[in-house]
Amino acid sequence: MAPPPRARIPVYLLTGFLGSGKTTLLAAWLAQPALEGAAVIVNELGEVGLDGTLLGVTDQAALVSGACVCCTGLPGLEQALEDLFWARLQRRMAFPAVAVETTGLADPAPVVRAFRDHPLLRERYRLEAVIAVAGAPAGAALIDRHPEAGAQVLAAQALVMTKTREATDTDRQALHARFAALNPHAPVLVSNHADLPLDAVLQATGRGNDAQVGDTSSPDLAEPAWPDEAKHVETHPHDHPQAAGGADDHDHLCDEHGNAHDHHHAAQASFVPLPQPVARDWLLIRLHTLAGALADDLLRVKGIVALDDGRRCVVQFAPGDRRFDVRPLDEAPGPAASQPGLTVIALHADAERVSAAFLGRGHA
Repeated sequence: MAPPPRARIPVYLLTGFLGSGKTTLLAAWLAQPALEGAAVIVNELGEVGLDGTLLGVTDQAALVSGACVCCTGLPGLEQALEDLFWARLQRRMAFPAVAVETTGLADPAPVVRAFRDHPLLRERYRLEAVIAVAGAPAGAALIDRHPEAGAQVLAAQALVMTKTREATDTDRQALHARFAALNPHAPVLVSNHADLPLDAVLQATGRGNDAQVGDTSSPDLAEPAWPDEAKHVETHPHDHPQAAGGADDHDHLCDEHGNAHDHHHAAQASFVPLPQPVARDWLLIRLHTLAGALADDLLRVKGIVALDDGRRCVVQFAPGDRRFDVRPLDEAPGPAASQPGLTVIALHADAERVSAAFLGRGHA
């Protein structure tokens, strides 16, 4: 009688456009039984990572920064998964599952394909679920404007609509309509302030069972049935508009038959260092100056800033937000979290334009 198949490590892939609420949701899920003790891989486009700090994980976290995992960052993701596997095998780490959070500009299809094509990933890992998150206030407009946002919906087994309390009925209906048009087979769930349990998502996709999620002592579950639309995205080029002369533009080969094609992101990430404490009012004025100068080109602002009252605060902004979110940072014991400053992700805006816009100099 043949032995049972080797149990593989389950992987949960969380994707969604910039500012959709992925990190907040994942932070809550890591405190739930389904992902208790899980290893975490965070992909951030900027040179200075923040999401790992906000997740509050250190010992079992890996950061793939400065590159998108669907493009030049994919080898970094594969290497991080290899390193985690060997650390687990050699008993230097113990974790039942892996959670991967992609950058908001990632098309998940190349990542999904890596678990099929990469020898070690195919043998040792099991892609348990792909979950896409979209914020209700601006989700429909972002899907219409950015091909990456549509690709995230297409690749998902479950769709999570966030920030519904901040959205109008029209906003929510528009996003529901985009979901239904792009991926009608994926269940749609709602989360406000991360109140959606991961178990509910897995049950909705049919992946929940009586066993502990992430239990690798039992034989593997059947592979997920990926939507036809996601398969279609995997096998076709996904070109995006290119910003002329953009420092973060990048190409990669992603046709499964080996045919080359370009994959460009028009958005660029710039870091505005703020090494010295600043006044809260000054910070808010500069943030609103930045938003006014970049207008619809501004896609994301996030960072940690030291205030002159001795506190450190987290700054966040995304399309659809009514205001900049500036709130105290819950400091964890150990080294200071992240480098003080702001990561700004914007269309057609290099570091010089972003800096000029933030400081209100000249014409941004």
